[in-house]
Amino acid sequence: MGGTFDPVHNGHINTANALAEAMGYACVHMMPCGDAYHKQGSSSAAHRLAMLTLALENQPRLKVDARETQREGATYTVETLKQLRQVLGKHAHISWVLGTDAAIGLSQWRDWQQVFELANIIVVNRGQDVLPEETSDRWPAQRVCEKEHFKQQASGCFMQLALEPVVVSSTQIRQALHKQETVGHHVPQPVMNYIELHGLYEGKN
Repeated sequence: MGGTFDPVHNGHINTANALAEAMGYACVHMMPCGDAYHKQGSSSAAHRLAMLTLALENQPRLKVDARETQREGATYTVETLKQLRQVLGKHAHISWVLGTDAAIGLSQWRDWQQVFELANIIVVNRGQDVLPEETSDRWPAQRVCEKEHFKQQASGCFMQLALEPVVVSSTQIRQALHKQETVGHHVPQPVMNYIELHGLYEGKN
């Protein structure tokens, strides 16, 4: 599960745990992007990685994968998947998790069709926010509905998974912190402690 995680919040954590439970995965690897070229003004990769590491300390089914933060320059999913495939082998089941909005924009990614040669896609639908058929019909991938069959596929498939809507976004949290407003229970306390220690988001919109 890739993301900017700027900052990571309980919605991210709850979604990852719900995904593991729904799919029967032993764990979900959460992967902060490195140079977030598509999001200007993001916090440094080092800060975002540190916050995610703190957030997952007591989450046994969730693990941090820091590989994208260790590469210089812009990081692209297709390059990450090539690296994962080399490490795990051609027969390993690899799934890349996307929200509906990211899935709709997938065709704008670098070498996006190769993504399906290297991995499967899980699209997380939330509430009424579902993937349009006209989007998935253009994908060079097979739609799979049965979870156990999906888990047997190394790549080339996608499925949609309905999970509880996330009620907060990282953008809303950054805006609240910039205004010195409370973010309540949306951010794990160790992450809040880190934000306060390093003065993050004080000068951001």
